[in-house]
Amino acid sequence: MKKLLALLLAVVMVMSLTAALAENQQVTLKVASIWSAETEANRAPMLKTLAEFEAAHPEIKLEVEWYEANQWKDAGESLALSDSLPDVFYWNAGGVLWNLVSSGDILDITPYLTDEIKDQLIGGALANMTFDGKVYQLPYTNACSCLYCNTELFDQYNVKIPETWDELIEAVKVFKENGVTPMTVGGKDQWPTNMYTDIIALRFVGDAACRACYYLGAFPDDAASLTRDESEVAYFQGKIPMYVHGQWFSGSLSAEMQQKVKAVKFPAVGKGYDNQWMGGPAEGFSIAAYTEHPDEAFIACQFLAQHQSDNGFESGAGLPAWKTTVECSNPVMNQIAAQVAEGESLLLWGNTALSGDDATLIGQTVYEVLAGESTPEQWIEDMETIFE
Repeated sequence: MKKLLALLLAVVMVMSLTAALAENQQVTLKVASIWSAETEANRAPMLKTLAEFEAAHPEIKLEVEWYEANQWKDAGESLALSDSLPDVFYWNAGGVLWNLVSSGDILDITPYLTDEIKDQLIGGALANMTFDGKVYQLPYTNACSCLYCNTELFDQYNVKIPETWDELIEAVKVFKENGVTPMTVGGKDQWPTNMYTDIIALRFVGDAACRACYYLGAFPDDAASLTRDESEVAYFQGKIPMYVHGQWFSGSLSAEMQQKVKAVKFPAVGKGYDNQWMGGPAEGFSIAAYTEHPDEAFIACQFLAQHQSDNGFESGAGLPAWKTTVECSNPVMNQIAAQVAEGESLLLWGNTALSGDDATLIGQTVYEVLAGESTPEQWIEDMETIFE
């Protein structure tokens, strides 16, 4: 009996030691996400993605810190100054990404990108994340902005969903004559305003559209003081007929609103650029250059990007940046996907494509116009300064 007890004790000790070793072998990675608010369309897909990762990779523990988008931009830039960025983190592509690449804060993941991995991405997915032939990010979505029209209000006031600039002008006038605020925008957060100015500039390639847009008085009087979330309340309540925003907005629409909203490309102006879109692979996941676990960090980076691409599309929060067989049940997102598939091109928004002070200035100057602190003419001068 004593021998049996000794044997059992030895077995228990070995099992305990094995468990301890396994625990010691588990790698812990810090991850930063921007979807802290319950209202974020990408929050639920991200939670699903994290659960899938935990099940697939028990050897890697992810400690996620949640931020709001603007909060993370400031926090991320501060962390970069002290070489303290998390192992894997959300970040914008383009010039915003280049800021951290040029400072040596982001890991070059080119050596990890096998042909098999690259073949799973949609065409051109890495273009905005590649500098000097090196890749520094993996996208999770193929972004775009479009015009979300509440068909219930359009029908109520007998207004045609605009396909041309003149029809958009007419729609704004009719809604205003009937006491309905035509459009909404969260000016306080600044970046949502670029959804409007960028697409207008793309359509017109000149200053005429900017002047017309601001003189129309299409937005709420307090647009400059509203955050993005605050600006969307009236739209969700069915009080505002038009909203230009990113494809992720369709994932925030209730089942009832999905039946009322029609997503269309921004109205044509006849300049030859009417089927060009703003957006593209504009955001994704990157790895800190100083991570202590680069191999595991890449595993997490790829998993988060690819699975968030699937889960986001399935829920209606984003167009996939990876080839997928997943189907989306959100009719508004399917409208967007069909139109973008026929589009000529996708151009990054100015506040993402540009870097440093130029990116900040684009948002700040539009905010100043909305707040009545500047004029459209001054905005044009500021833009000319940026692009000289």
